Amino acid sequence: MKKIEKVTFPKQGCTSDVGILHTAKGRYVLKGTKGGKYRKWLYKEYYVLKNIQALAECRSPIVYKFVQTAEESWLLLEFFEGKTVREYLEKEDNEEKREHIVYEMGRLLARIHDAKCPEQLVSKQLWIHRMLQEAEYNLIHYKVDGNQQLLKQLQKQNMICKQEVLIHGDYTIDNVLVHDGRITAVIDWSGGTCGDARYDMALAVRFEDGIFTDKERTSFLRDMASRFHSTNFVILQKDCTSFSK
Repeated sequence: MKKIEKVTFPKQGCTSDVGILHTAKGRYVLKGTKGGKYRKWLYKEYYVLKNIQALAECRSPIVYKFVQTAEESWLLLEFFEGKTVREYLEKEDNEEKREHIVYEMGRLLARIHDAKCPEQLVSKQLWIHRMLQEAEYNLIHYKVDGNQQLLKQLQKQNMICKQEVLIHGDYTIDNVLVHDGRITAVIDWSGGTCGDARYDMALAVRFEDGIFTDKERTSFLRDMASRFHSTNFVILQKDCTSFSK
């Protein structure tokens, strides 16, 4: 990296501190975090990125180094120019440009789901069972949005995924970057695993964001219909809405 000339701090979430390192050799992303849960997530992001690095379909950042101390964890990553899809859509009024970016975001997700999932990310246990176990653990050990009643309701539902694929696990408009009118990268891969494709789709177009128009949401899902061999496209959209709730 040579000498660090300055550090800037982009808008970010609450799980890690993120700095952009400006150096003589270019820019890098440095993520640091404390606390058991968030350190576990940062290590998982490192592990996932290391295993999907060869998959060009993912447009994921190169991981350079992961360091742990007694209290903190640090991850050094490739820097990508761009703003988040959320920021882009909040400022872009041109309908055609908006629809193009939303479509490209959906098209990229379809390619991620079509990529061969690395064996290191495949589990013998079904993804939905792993997620429910994780939800139960988090409910007991951390402050979360859900409650015991909601968890029991989810556990009683017979949610079936016919074919698990490589998923991002947090494919939202905050984790996809845009620059010069094209998608440049997908970041924050701590949820990457072999799982249910509908989960990625539901997070991406969930109604609570109030970002997508109905036309844009349909455009996002256009390349997904063939994956589920759905003769009724509305059913696919309802599946995603249900997952997001």
